[in-house]
Amino acid sequence: MEIIGKPADQGRERAAGLPRRRWLLGAAALPAALLLPGCDAGIPFLRRHDPGSCLPGSEEIPEEALENTPPGIYPGPIEPSADRRFSDSGFAVSPDGTLLAACETFDRYALDLADDFGVILWDTASGEVVRRLTVSAWGPIAWHPDGTHLAIGQSRHIAIADVEGELAWNLLGHELPEHRIANIMDVEYSPDGTQLASTSTDGTVRLWDLPGQQCSAGHILEPGEHSDRYVAYSPDGAVLAVGGASSSSEGDSVNPPELWDPATGDRRTVLDAVEGHVYDIGYSGDGALLAVTDEPSALVVIGADGSMSERPVTDNTWFAELAVGTGSKVALLSRDDELLIWDRSTEEETRPEFLPLDRLCWSPDESVLYGLSRKEGVTAWDGENWRQFDLP
Repeated sequence: MEIIGKPADQGRERAAGLPRRRWLLGAAALPAALLLPGCDAGIPFLRRHDPGSCLPGSEEIPEEALENTPPGIYPGPIEPSADRRFSDSGFAVSPDGTLLAACETFDRYALDLADDFGVILWDTASGEVVRRLTVSAWGPIAWHPDGTHLAIGQSRHIAIADVEGELAWNLLGHELPEHRIANIMDVEYSPDGTQLASTSTDGTVRLWDLPGQQCSAGHILEPGEHSDRYVAYSPDGAVLAVGGASSSSEGDSVNPPELWDPATGDRRTVLDAVEGHVYDIGYSGDGALLAVTDEPSALVVIGADGSMSERPVTDNTWFAELAVGTGSKVALLSRDDELLIWDRSTEEETRPEFLPLDRLCWSPDESVLYGLSRKEGVTAWDGENWRQFDLP
C-alpha cells in the first residue's frame, strides 16, 4: 500500500451527552480537528455567518478555525479500540466506479497497531488497498464528478485533495454551534462539479464555488430545525435538497425536506406533505427524491412532477441508511441490521443476508452494492454473493 501525505499529530474528542438526547451513532463522536500551528490571517471566524474563505493547501489553517467545542460543552475522551477501524461518516465510490474511499479512525494508530491513518482508497475490481491519503480530514466524503479530487469534511473545514493526496484547498467558514460539537455532516458536488455544498451542526448549509482552479465562498442557506444531516443535488443540478436529522429527542418537531435553488441561494419549497421525522434523503437518476421517515416509518418517493408515494421499508427506519443508485435501485439499511434492496423499475424486493454494516453506496452502473463496517471494513454485493475487501 502506498502512503501519501505528511503525518501529523492526531486527536479525537466527543461531546458529553445532552439530557434525554439520542445521537446518531458516530455523528457526535467524530474526531476533533487537528490543532495546527495558528497563523494571523485576520479571518473573523467567531462572527455569525462570516462569508467563509478558501485557503490554499500550502497554507496552515488558523488555529481558531479549528476550534470545535463551544463554551459549556465538556467533551470526554473516547478510549481507543483495536476493533474500531473506520468512521461511519465517510464512504463514497468514484464516478467511474474504479476507486472506493472511506475514512479510518485514529484508534489503531493511538494503540500503536498502525503507522498512520487517513482516507483509504481501494481498487473496486480487486478489493486491494491502493493508497492512504493523510490530509488531516476524516469525515464525510464526496468525489468530484471528473474523479480527480475528493472533498473531505472535518469539524469546521473541508479539505479538497486530489487522488494522490495533494491538498488543493481548505474551505473555512462553518461556525461553532451554540450547544453541539462542531462537525461537517455532509458534502456533495453539483453534477457539473462547479459547486460544493456542505452542511454542519452549526445549522447552515454553505455553497462553495469551484470553477476550474478557482475557489470562493458562495451562498449560506439556513434550513429548518433538525435538517442538518444531508444535502443532495438533483441530476440536472438545478435543485439542492436539504434534510435529515443527525440527532433525535422526544418531542422534536417534524423536519420535512427543503428544496433550494443552488444558483441563487433561495428556498424554493418545503415538502410539508412528507410526514414524520426525516433521517435520510437522496436523488435518483430520474429526478425523484427519496426520503426515509420514522413515526410513521416510510420510504417516501417524491417524483420530479411532484407526485408522492410510499414504498417498502425495513422494520426500523430510525436513522436508517439510504443508498440511491443512478438508475432504479435503492438500498435501505435499518439500525436493526435489516437490508432491503428495491428495484423501482421492476418493484422487485431483495433482503440479502449480510455482515453488520454502517454505510452503503452503489457502483455507478448499479451492478454492485458496497457496504462499510466500522469493524470489518468494506464488502461488495454483486446480487448473489458478498466479497470482502482487504484491510489496510
